[in-house]
Amino acid sequence: MPAPTAEVLHRTTTVRAHDGLRLSATTVLPTGTPSSTALLLHGEGADRDQNGFYPRLAAELAAQGVATLRVDLPGHGTSEGRQEDLSLSSLLNVISASLTHLRDNVSAAPAALLATGLTGGVAAGYAARRADEVTAVVLFNPLIDYQEHFADTNPSWSDGFLGPEASHTLLTDGHLRVSDTFVVGRAMLNEVFWLQPRGVLPVITAPTLVVHGAGPTDVPVSSSRSAVEALTCPSRLVEIAPPVDAHWQAPAIRVTTEWLLDSH
Repeated sequence: MPAPTAEVLHRTTTVRAHDGLRLSATTVLPTGTPSSTALLLHGEGADRDQNGFYPRLAAELAAQGVATLRVDLPGHGTSEGRQEDLSLSSLLNVISASLTHLRDNVSAAPAALLATGLTGGVAAGYAARRADEVTAVVLFNPLIDYQEHFADTNPSWSDGFLGPEASHTLLTDGHLRVSDTFVVGRAMLNEVFWLQPRGVLPVITAPTLVVHGAGPTDVPVSSSRSAVEALTCPSRLVEIAPPVDAHWQAPAIRVTTEWLLDSH
């Protein structure tokens, strides 16, 4: 691993989404010209710091010459928008707008995509569709099977149909609560039956690292194992053994940094 640079620069910025929303973001830059760039996408119900993980990761990457941008998703952190308006397609547009911001303000070169949880499958789909924009992919506890997660294993659903009580809640509240910090609306619930990131995994050409056990997760490790098996690009799965609550950040940062530097 190359010697780190002396210091890094942190800047608060705003990413303009395709639909006009203003997304709060942080850019972390190395001193001098960056060797490469990366976009960090947080998971559902979190914010751009991903429970403290992303600031640590961004600082280490900047010390190695990699500039990063991390963005609050719509309805998260201090970004505009509402969580219930999120859809998988809108998350693809968040990636697109954020990469445009990186190219316009930091470097015109393609960037690495790093994503956690909900945004993992979307990032994989983006890498498959826009290979010329993506140099590498890193997925932390990626949610790949959206239909299984939101519908098939949810007791509120039966045979692909939402039950009466949940249907009434969705109608009156405009969303269904998934956790203490995350709600989903009708748009995403309809999309999960049709947008299946697992089907495009073999199309990804960028080197892809999957890290499972990177913090608390509802995604079974079997999902990440089968995802890596489906990849045809250079790939690696790193499983962080429990207990992950106190020990996962350092090894996740180490393998991620090594993967991105080797990819470039």
